[in-house]
Amino acid sequence: MCKLEIKLVSIVLFISISQLVTAGSGRQVLTYPLLVNKFYAATNQKLYWFNPSPASDLMRKVLLQKLDSAAYIATDKSKYKYKQLCEIQPPNDSITLMNDDRLFTDAAIAYCSDLYRGSGISDWLKYDEWSEKYADKDEDFLISHLVGIKSPDDLIDFINSLEPASKEYLEYKDELKTEYAGNNIAKASQAATAMNFYRWIHHFNFDRFIVVNIGSTTLRYYENDTEVLFSKMIVGKPSTRTPRFDASCPEITLYPYWNVPESIVARELFPKYKKNPSLVDVENMQVLDAKGNILNPYSLVWSKYSGKTFPYRLRQSTGCDNSLGIIKFALTSPFGVYLHDTNTKGLFSSDKRYRSHGCMRVEKAIELGNLLLNNKLDTAFLQACIKGEKPITLQLKNAVPVFVVYLTADIDNNGSVTYYEDVYHLLK
Repeated sequence: MCKLEIKLVSIVLFISISQLVTAGSGRQVLTYPLLVNKFYAATNQKLYWFNPSPASDLMRKVLLQKLDSAAYIATDKSKYKYKQLCEIQPPNDSITLMNDDRLFTDAAIAYCSDLYRGSGISDWLKYDEWSEKYADKDEDFLISHLVGIKSPDDLIDFINSLEPASKEYLEYKDELKTEYAGNNIAKASQAATAMNFYRWIHHFNFDRFIVVNIGSTTLRYYENDTEVLFSKMIVGKPSTRTPRFDASCPEITLYPYWNVPESIVARELFPKYKKNPSLVDVENMQVLDAKGNILNPYSLVWSKYSGKTFPYRLRQSTGCDNSLGIIKFALTSPFGVYLHDTNTKGLFSSDKRYRSHGCMRVEKAIELGNLLLNNKLDTAFLQACIKGEKPITLQLKNAVPVFVVYLTADIDNNGSVTYYEDVYHLLK
């Protein structure tokens, strides 16, 4: 058979299988049609939920029971067509039987996927570096395990294994049940969002990672799913929000320059420097031309320009009075924000820590840097606060994943769930 004939046969076979979901009962379009096809390709197109085995009836009952209690694992049973599945009765014709079998498989894949890697994550992120990289691996994991299930007990064990075993997650799960029992729907929704985020974060199984929660203005650093460092944060004001994303930290810069964003130059710095150029020196700033040459601020005719037409860039020189402090953590997101130290550490004592232009200031920045560099950071060199020191960039052996999320339910230092104000007004 030639390659063209093989390709045409494959296309016809794929279309025929796909049409099963609309033939016979004509009930529903599948949520994961490609994964369902992959599942049945691995089982030689055999019935799974409606096969002659006595276990198949029990398998369907187990799945329906799990779907019926979906609210307690922070999702919604209607998402899996629960009502529709309950109404299915074994039909007489083979096409409808396979159609119904595929609907159950689709629901199982959707439910297990949400349980394993969280539900609704894309709705809360502006940039996601990691999910697509792991998508094939995640789907292979789910399909291979579902194909291997032979009994109701196997199905129960697999479903139970998908949730994280971390203390934070279990605390959220208990909190969700408590809030539902008290009919506190708003708090239950916040706890549910946190559960889904923690499922998503933990399913990557990274050996170390950072979680920045904008909602509680905190940072947590984990090694092997165990919290190693907790730090207060200062994040973006409501008018200049810190974006929500996941990315990685590939390098750390000691004694960083602060290259001032054009928007801050135009809106805040240029107007006052135009009135008083001496403030450039007072604030340890440098004026640079397009080639990176440092210019004398007193030689410029400031009156010729406006904030929008100013042709130079501003950079703050290094040292402890630098706005980035003495250590900066680069991030691979497209937003131009990063984690960094600060020269105004007194702000961490405030309960209201929404004060930045979007970047994230870390109270325990040196401690975090030392952990990421495997305790090889020269902390004495940093604490010396050498003014004018040249920046030093250190590459991490392996880039560390960083998750910047917005959770208004978070775990406090006592291990209990605490609720925070929705400062960014993102809750529905």
